[in-house]
Amino acid sequence: MQVREAFSPSESEPRSGSKKGLTGGFTLIELLVVIAIIAVLMSILMPVLKTAREQGKRAVCLNNVKSLTVAWMMYCDDWDGKLPKAYTTTDGWIQDIPGYRTNPEEAPEDMQLDALEGGVLYPYLRTTKIFRCPIAKKDELRTYSITHAMNGFASDGGTIVRRLADIRHPGNRIVFLDDFIRDWDACWMLYWNEPKWWNTTPIRHGYGNVFSFADSHAEYWKWKDRRTIDLAIKCYEANTPEARAWPECVQQDNPDLIRVTRAVWGSTGY
Repeated sequence: MQVREAFSPSESEPRSGSKKGLTGGFTLIELLVVIAIIAVLMSILMPVLKTAREQGKRAVCLNNVKSLTVAWMMYCDDWDGKLPKAYTTTDGWIQDIPGYRTNPEEAPEDMQLDALEGGVLYPYLRTTKIFRCPIAKKDELRTYSITHAMNGFASDGGTIVRRLADIRHPGNRIVFLDDFIRDWDACWMLYWNEPKWWNTTPIRHGYGNVFSFADSHAEYWKWKDRRTIDLAIKCYEANTPEARAWPECVQQDNPDLIRVTRAVWGSTGY
């Protein structure tokens, strides 16, 4: 008797509808399509991620100037309403750095920290990280300044405030702002009696800057006039706040300049 060998269809011949000749990879065209899609997505996402990163650092900067202003107000409460001195001195909001008074960024780190910790606001803060913008260079341990109007020493007619109670409309008066460390006296100056920039501000946060006010809130102001931006870029590239060194510092009818002047001095003299 002849026995027929058993078999399974899957072992001897393909089942109906099965595919033959499948490969495990992509064709060159498919790979190029995938790469093109990824490139398009990256071109869309990278600017968004960059903006989100900048906004995060700007938020830190806003919180820093707000914290400094709270400490500034606490000092005023403890000293019968008197404002701390707005410039670097032995009893100022921060101190001078011996031997590096006009170039503090060149001072060793320990000396920069001593100048911050020796200031009258440090006991209310207990940290030096608050004194600098997170985007600043590593050798710049202090980038914030107080305006001269808040117990400074330079004025061309604007009223310098000495006591907290003398500040009218505190929600409209600038106290701290993000500045250059090369503004060595840590005191930011602006003309009161003419439409002219004495100092300008760094271009760290897009085309604008961070300010805090005498009621302790903080704001980001975006510049509107191209003259403001161009002058700020020029000073930033030269690593100096001294806008008055250039002829284009005079900017008649500049809404940015008028707005900041009023926020610094409480009015304009022009």
